[in-house]
Amino acid sequence: QMRTTRKVSVWPVGLVGGRRYERPVVENGKVVGWYTGWRADRPFAIDMAGFAVSLQVILSHPKAVFKRRGSQPGMQESDFLKQITTVEELEPKANNCTKVLVWHTRTEKVNLANEPKYHLDTVSIEV
Repeated sequence: QMRTTRKVSVWPVGLVGGRRYERPVVENGKVVGWYTGWRADRPFAIDMAGFAVSLQVILSHPKAVFKRRGSQPGMQESDFLKQITTVEELEPKANNCTKVLVWHTRTEKVNLANEPKYHLDTVSIEV
């Protein structure tokens, strides 16, 4: 699905942010918010495994950088994406962000500390 990215595409990521998954919330084919376990107020509340950027966008924004230092914790993705796009321009993939096709995994036990006690998302996603 990344191959059809025109500018910046987004999708859910499983096992991230202390939840079973995090995802862009999509209405009428547009990203309108974020289902996340941490800082939903971020401009792009998304994991770095949850987006793709076309080469044309990278080449047309030669000063855009993904900072290893200088960003607040958890803000690297937002700081980078703000340089090249807006939320309104994001292209939802994975069936309008209702399917998990990418997992953020580690070689340690999963910590779901931010998983709500009651399912609060508007869609049912299998992880």
